[in-house]
Amino acid sequence: MKVKLNQRLLKIAELVPINASIIDVGCDHALLSIYISQNKKPKKVIASDIKEGPLIHAKENIRKYQQEDKIKVKLGSGISTIENDIDTIIISGMGGLNMIGILKYSKDTYKNVNRIILSPNSDTYSVRKEIAKLGFMIQEEMLVKENNIIYPIIVFERGKKKYHDKDYLFGPILLEKKDTLFLEYIKKEAIKKEKLLEVLPKKYIKKRLGLKKELHLISKIM
Repeated sequence: MKVKLNQRLLKIAELVPINASIIDVGCDHALLSIYISQNKKPKKVIASDIKEGPLIHAKENIRKYQQEDKIKVKLGSGISTIENDIDTIIISGMGGLNMIGILKYSKDTYKNVNRIILSPNSDTYSVRKEIAKLGFMIQEEMLVKENNIIYPIIVFERGKKKYHDKDYLFGPILLEKKDTLFLEYIKKEAIKKEKLLEVLPKKYIKKRLGLKKELHLISKIM
């Protein structure tokens, strides 16, 4: 029996290389881990979560889809559960600042990792900028729309590349593609920033200038 994923997780799974050794951080019910185990011929899969509740459901699902011998379930925070032979980290469905914290302050634990796949719920600018500082470059990007919300998915690989502010803000590869979903995404971002600018007190000068700069960049792209 094959597991079915929502569009966001399906797109993430498509970006996982064949024969990778992966850790799915914040695995929730482990559906993504199960799909990868069934379809991507991984060398190893670790489904990790900080909470026992989700891991109980994860183990139930792993049994249901008969993947007990292929997926290791581990309880722990961040990437504390990583093993030395893991080469791919996946983190999805949490705030971007949490993702940065997980990766920035544990970088010595994933020296053998060459690919990081992230799908943040927020703070995408900071995610791109801070992960690039850790010695990774943006290898691929895509957007996926689910329940009228557009989510970014970013693939980082080890390497160095120079980026500009607009690359961190919108994504260098998304800027190249400029597809219809991207244009819809930046329109929604512009509306959010305009509303924030309206209610933000004038004493927050730096924040207001930053928002105005971002809105100017959006207008140029559109």
